[in-house]
Amino acid sequence: MRKVILSIECLLIMAITIPAGGVFAQTSEGSQALTPHQKLARDIFQELIEINTTLNAGSTKAAEAMAARLRTAGFPESDIYLVGPQPQHMNLVVRYRGTGARRPILFICHLDVVEALRQDWSFDPFTFLERDGYFYGRGTTDIKNEDADLVATLIRLKQERFTPDRDIIVALTEDEENGDANGVQWLIKERRDLIDAEFCINPDGGGGELKNGRRTVMEVQTSEKVYSDYRLEVKNKGRPSTRPLLRGWRTLPHTTTPS
Repeated sequence: MRKVILSIECLLIMAITIPAGGVFAQTSEGSQALTPHQKLARDIFQELIEINTTLNAGSTKAAEAMAARLRTAGFPESDIYLVGPQPQHMNLVVRYRGTGARRPILFICHLDVVEALRQDWSFDPFTFLERDGYFYGRGTTDIKNEDADLVATLIRLKQERFTPDRDIIVALTEDEENGDANGVQWLIKERRDLIDAEFCINPDGGGGELKNGRRTVMEVQTSEKVYSDYRLEVKNKGRPSTRPLLRGWRTLPHTTTPS
């Protein structure tokens, strides 16, 4: 359990600077009241949505754009890495330096998105659109909202000169949706030194929901795209299986369909 307990720097970097659902937006009136940090997150969010990172386009352009923002915020070149198997499919890894008292924490999030054909959308899927209190565009929930969260929060930590007791590593990767340039697999195999950490948090593995500005749900996903078995043992006082559980319940005649 120790490895899933979040330290203060972990909580800070996971702070939602834009709504966690990704598609929920401020109203036009509310957008004018954003704090500087919220506006930064929104601007990064828009920039990412408007970069096509489908399989054929690749994610390098988005990785370079985020690297440029981090350089402007004061991150040294020695802590920003653009690495990958092909020029078109590069990953961004950035390290925020702490005291080193504890081993690093790693956050992973992918930059690529599923294909979006213009004829399937009522507007350009790579144009950031805010309408009726919602954000629209390919990647608003999977998962450029969290890419923007991570980059904006790293910049805020740098601005506030926060010093954690461990390094914070953020890896924005390629080909999570499809393709043969899977960024996480490539980094583990080829550049493990850049992402070696005590534990890893993936914002894509679940997420939070807001209702009327209040946090209502936090989902935690334990597996995906892998086989998983579960054995459940349930104990209660029991009841006859044929006893109606609801008023108005009636038993339908048994019928047999010929084979």
